[in-house]
Amino acid sequence: MDETEIRKLLDAGEHREAFERIVDAFQEKAFHLALSLTRNHATARDLAQDSLLRVWKALPSYNGTASLSTWIYTITRNCCLTELARARRRQAFSLDEPDSGLNADTLAAPDLPEATSGLDVEAMLSRLPERTQRVVRLFYLEQKSYEETAALLGVPLGTLKTLLFRARKELVRMAAESPSHLAAHLQAQEYR
Repeated sequence: MDETEIRKLLDAGEHREAFERIVDAFQEKAFHLALSLTRNHATARDLAQDSLLRVWKALPSYNGTASLSTWIYTITRNCCLTELARARRRQAFSLDEPDSGLNADTLAAPDLPEATSGLDVEAMLSRLPERTQRVVRLFYLEQKSYEETAALLGVPLGTLKTLLFRARKELVRMAAESPSHLAAHLQAQEYR
């Protein structure tokens, strides 16, 4: 795919032909981006199609200030984040429930250790619920701040800290099952 060819088609008003080439070039890339954000094949396929539909609708307004691929990836990413936020709102829970036993204002998520040799971090993450995976990936792996992570996920800061606390506890439990020095390191950080 040559972005120059697609831009020429757009400049000539050949939106349908340009879109067909965009679909050929970006359909799988949009799917893989959606899959990396959702970790669900069916949802990723749907979101990739939705994002390409948004590209089609926005194609006449594409002004070329960003590269075509950047523009398409941004639309796909935003489509995915919007859907993830909707899904989270459907799964909302209250920290005010008496059985939660947690105070969101006092929870913090210590750093994950840098020494992760001997553990398959991806395998451990895949065992977590999807929502928890997204929190861990954004905060620990992509090193987003509390505020950035909360904004990307569309949750209050206290809820984010609770999710990180619970995720860390579960990862400690999983690491303890693995014969590694990481389990001891994680457990030592638990009481800081």
